[in-house]
Amino acid sequence: MEFLDDIYAPSFRRREKYAYQTRTLPVPLSVGGTIQHELHRKRREALNPFFSKKSVQSLGPMIARKAELLCDRLNDNLNSQIPVNLSEVYFAFANDVVSQYSFGHDNDLLRDPIRAASLRANLSELLLGVKINQHFPWIVETLELLPMALAKHIMPPGVLDMKAFSARISEDIEQVLHDSNDVKRGEKRSIFYELRDNPNLPPSEKSSLRLEHEGTLLVMAGTESTAKSLAITHFHLISNPPMMAKLRAELRTVHEDSSWTELEQLPYLSACIAEGNRLSFGVTARVCRIAPDEALQYKDYTISPGTPVSMTSLCAHTDETIFPDPWTFNPDRWLGQEGVARRKYQMAFNKGGRNCIGINLAHAEMFLVIAAVARYDMELFQTDVSDVEFRHDYQVAYPKLDSKGVKAIVKGKPAMA
Repeated sequence: MEFLDDIYAPSFRRREKYAYQTRTLPVPLSVGGTIQHELHRKRREALNPFFSKKSVQSLGPMIARKAELLCDRLNDNLNSQIPVNLSEVYFAFANDVVSQYSFGHDNDLLRDPIRAASLRANLSELLLGVKINQHFPWIVETLELLPMALAKHIMPPGVLDMKAFSARISEDIEQVLHDSNDVKRGEKRSIFYELRDNPNLPPSEKSSLRLEHEGTLLVMAGTESTAKSLAITHFHLISNPPMMAKLRAELRTVHEDSSWTELEQLPYLSACIAEGNRLSFGVTARVCRIAPDEALQYKDYTISPGTPVSMTSLCAHTDETIFPDPWTFNPDRWLGQEGVARRKYQMAFNKGGRNCIGINLAHAEMFLVIAAVARYDMELFQTDVSDVEFRHDYQVAYPKLDSKGVKAIVKGKPAMA
């Protein structure tokens, strides 16, 4: 496990992606799809200020309002006693937040549960096909050559949703590229203004297609991973009343409208979120790194420069020497000095110079939402651990394929004072 920091090294050590593994989604011009080290660093540096902790904090009120809308959904279900699909609610929340944050507008999925459910199902279907894309990229390339009038009858719904979303992003980009107004940084300023106005990027890095790839991947990754982590964390808290009681006791020490930075000071809440991230795994697929000009030493083995090397989050997060009883949800493992020492093995957002750029945004969402939903009494409905535990690797972790998600009945809102 100590070899992790050599594989997923800081940005000052050259690490490149394995081209074969970038074929899962057709967004090669995005930061996540960039193979070369120097080009990745240039693209990443242009995005870093937008996703810095300071930047996320400045838009904390927007995230908090989305969390309030999420709670409105729960209140509706409390009054009706109709089971709520938490997986779909968290998908809607994460999609609305990352879209608003990145583009200055969202799909308002929290107010449209039917559309949210449809988009989630279609995205899941899209991800089920990523391994086919990886091994047979010519299939996607062929479909892309077909006229849309014909292709729409052949393409899966998830692919059609992705193309429709990319088309909307393309419209946003064209508007930004031709907008001569000085738009100030704020909720209505999209990420494309930041890239357009960045003096360190050449014109080739500001093309419509490249920005389209960037925006598409940001929203897809920022929706799926965060939504899964929220659903898994909440499932385990509902399933373990003593853990929920301990979390509520800690939440009583802060105001109900506490900010992300205040909430992340709470040890048990932080531990619950870290454990939920561990069991959601982030990207479960092999994510190789190549050291192009450095021989890596692993015990008695010398790995030649240019060799793809990886360690999956699945292997790291279930290593019993680091995480005893690894398939059990146990927030206590993240507390105290031992817990602090374990944090270097957290791979939900990957590690090193190519880790997930949206980690601060994801953390803000998770802290605000888990703190909010912990204030509701819920009872699981037709849901058990098989609906959240790892069964399949489709780039991200999937439970049994016939799972409908985490469903619950909202029973009430206990006094927290």
